[in-house]
This record gives sequence, structure tokens and C-alpha cells, in this order.
Amino acid sequence: MRVSIISFFRTEHTTRDAKSPSLIRFSCLFDHLFPVWLLRSKEPGKYVDALLEVHRKYNDLVQTAFKGEAGFVASLDKACREFVNRNKVCKSSTSKSPELLARFCDSLLKKSAKNPEEGELEDVLNSIMTVFKYVEDKDVFQKFYSKMLAKRLVNGTSASDDAEASMISKLKEACGFEYTSKLQRMFTDMALSKELNDQFKDRMQQTHDSSDLSVDFTILVLGAGSWPLTAPTTPFNIPDDIVKTYDRFQKFYQAKHSGRKLNWLFQLSKAELKTNYLKAAKTGYTLQVSAYQMGILLQYNNTTSYTIEELQESTGLTPDALNPALGILVKAKVVVLDNGDNVGDAGTKYDLNMDFKSKKVKINLNISVKSEQKVESEETHKTIEEDRKLLMQAAIVRIMKTRKVMKHVILINEVIAQLQTRFKPRVPDIKKCIDILLEKEYIERVEGQKDMFSYMA
Repeated sequence: MRVSIISFFRTEHTTRDAKSPSLIRFSCLFDHLFPVWLLRSKEPGKYVDALLEVHRKYNDLVQTAFKGEAGFVASLDKACREFVNRNKVCKSSTSKSPELLARFCDSLLKKSAKNPEEGELEDVLNSIMTVFKYVEDKDVFQKFYSKMLAKRLVNGTSASDDAEASMISKLKEACGFEYTSKLQRMFTDMALSKELNDQFKDRMQQTHDSSDLSVDFTILVLGAGSWPLTAPTTPFNIPDDIVKTYDRFQKFYQAKHSGRKLNWLFQLSKAELKTNYLKAAKTGYTLQVSAYQMGILLQYNNTTSYTIEELQESTGLTPDALNPALGILVKAKVVVLDNGDNVGDAGTKYDLNMDFKSKKVKINLNISVKSEQKVESEETHKTIEEDRKLLMQAAIVRIMKTRKVMKHVILINEVIAQLQTRFKPRVPDIKKCIDILLEKEYIERVEGQKDMFSYMA
């Protein structure tokens, strides 16, 4: 196989015209060869490594055998673009590659025992940008990257501020300021939140006795327009233990910003609870829990056993929020399912485990469930589709406002040209957006010419 490939390259080396049939065949050769190298799994790291290995191999070949001749470089780029966006892993979806690339970035930038050294990490980030260059749906990468960055910042799991800044800088250089403006705003909000926490703690120490400040409270105030976070889908009764702190911060913040409204994202909040009821642990355990798990466990300060119906009433949580949170507590044996087979079944009873034991002093129970991750991924893709519709409509209005009158085909081509740096618009989707704008009377058909549109001022 290797001999025949090299022979083909030598035969075509004399061709210099980038549009010649020889170079087209050269590009097709890459299209047929690349799938052989494709990874058999969808693990982000291995997938991206496979893409990079293919690019590195054939880029070295082009640079060495053809001395980096522009026509062959362009042919390689064309083949790589096809390969990165449409392959055995992606199947028919061009959004899979950018999602996997964003997940690989997340694994690199998140705290881990396997984090590379700073210099090595910078090299890997540069390699990622090589793949990113060929990604068609850059808006998909942006959406997943921003969601994962938000989680790293909210959960405090970012490995390095410098590495985060470096990656954002690379994306800004590749796609412009607008592409990264919200990402940069996230870091600004984190810095402002730190100042706000310091001010709140100073105020509380000045106005309250230390005995009245039993809850160690930290908050992040994040701009709704910059962060890819949504309001909770369930009500939640704030536990009595933290109501006082909650009310104090509300008053403190409103005094500083009277025109703003705080929407509390309890589904992203977390807490640490100290156990004082276990005889086996002299010092007690520290349980790292979600806010919903905190709401459940603090009920057991009143009594040691609850039915599922009683927990629903006391926490205010819907079954969709209560059952996963409770399920993790049952699996960890902090709470014991007293009767029934499944968590959440009607009439099931949950007892506090007075004999709970663990080898760890600090126990993390704030674990995301796989079903939640799948739902989040599906919701992200839905959001991307909605965003694209708005972008296409905005592009059509912008073009028509400038040109006043345009033919149908020319308008479609212009929309594709304007948006292809973010994603590749599908012609049927553009046509649907044109129909929407016709209904909204932003544009109208020119009388007597069905394929001509005019802008309505």
C-alpha cells in the first residue's frame, strides 16, 4: 500500500495548477485513505489524536515530497476539512467533531492527576487549533466549550488561569472578538464575585456577632447574557439552616444594585455538611453534596426517617430533581431504602444510616448522573439550532437592508458566505428563514418576479 501511494505522489508532483484534475484526484486519495486511520471509539482524546496523526503524517509528506507547494497544501486542507467533519465516528452529523474537540479541551483544562506540564499543554492547545481550523460548525464548538468552561469556573476545577486565557486568545485570533467576548466576560464575573464575597463578609462581621454567622457562605453572581446557564426547572424550599444567610445576601445585594434581580441557580449550587451523629467516626465525616442533596439531608436533623412523599413536601423538589439526588445518597448508604425496590416509588421510606462508615473523611456525593449528561447534550444541540435560525434571519435582514433588492439564489449564496466562518448553513434552512421574514414583513416578493425580494423599511 505504501509503495503505491508514493508512486502516485511522484507521478503527480509535476502538476502545479490547483484546479487541475490531478490535484482533485490527490484530494480524493486522502478522502479514501483517512478512514483507515480513524479511531474505533468516541473517546475525545483518542479521537483528536487520530485526527492529528493523520494530518501530521500527510502534512509532512506534502512539505517534504512537494516542498509545501500551494496547490498540494490547498488539496490537503480540502481533504482534511472533509475528513474532520464527515468520518466514521461523525457519521452523517458534522456537529460531532466540534463537540468531541470541545470535550477534549475540557479534559485538558480541568484539574486532573494527568494534567500535562505548562509547556507541553501549550503545544497540545496549538495542536487542537490545527483541528479547529478544519471544523465547519464552529458555533457547535463554541456552545459546548462555553458550557464546559462555565462548569470549570463554577466548580473551581480549572487547572490553570493562564492555560484558560491562552486558549481563549487562540480562539479569538482564529474567529475574532465576538466569538470569545462571552468567554472573557465569564472571567470578569468571577473576579467581581470574589470582590463581592469579600465585601459581604466584611459587612456581616461589622453588623453581626460571630455566633450568628455559623454558615460559611460563598456566592457567584454571573451575568445572564454571558453565561450558558438556565434557571432551575423545579421549585426548592430553602432549608431553615441557610434561610437567614440567603435573606441577608439578598438585602445586601439589592442595596448595592437596586435595579437588578437575582435568579438563584440551586441546581448548580453545592455545600459541605459535617456529620455529628455517627459513633464510628470520632471526628465525623464531611459530605460534599449538591444543594438538593443538602435540602434532603438537613431534614434528618428533625427525625431519622421519611417517606418519599414527606421528602417531596419538605424539600419542594419535583420527582425529576429529587429522585436522582436521593438515589446517590442511597447508593452511598448515607440513607437506607427501608421498603420498596426503587428510589422514588410511592410509599418508599428512607432512614438515616446510623451505622454509616467510610475510609474517607471527606466524601463527594455531588456526582452527575449519565442520564443528566445525555439530556444536557441534547438540550445544547437544540439551543444551537435555535441560535442558527436567529443568526440566519439576522444575516438575511442585514443583507437586504444594504442591498434593498436581491434575487433568491444570490441572497442564499450571500447568507452562506457571511455565516460559513461559524457554521455551514443548509439551503432548506435558509429558505425557511426567508419564509419567516416574509410573514414578519421584513422583506417582500417583488411583484411579477417570484425569485426577487425587496427590503421593507
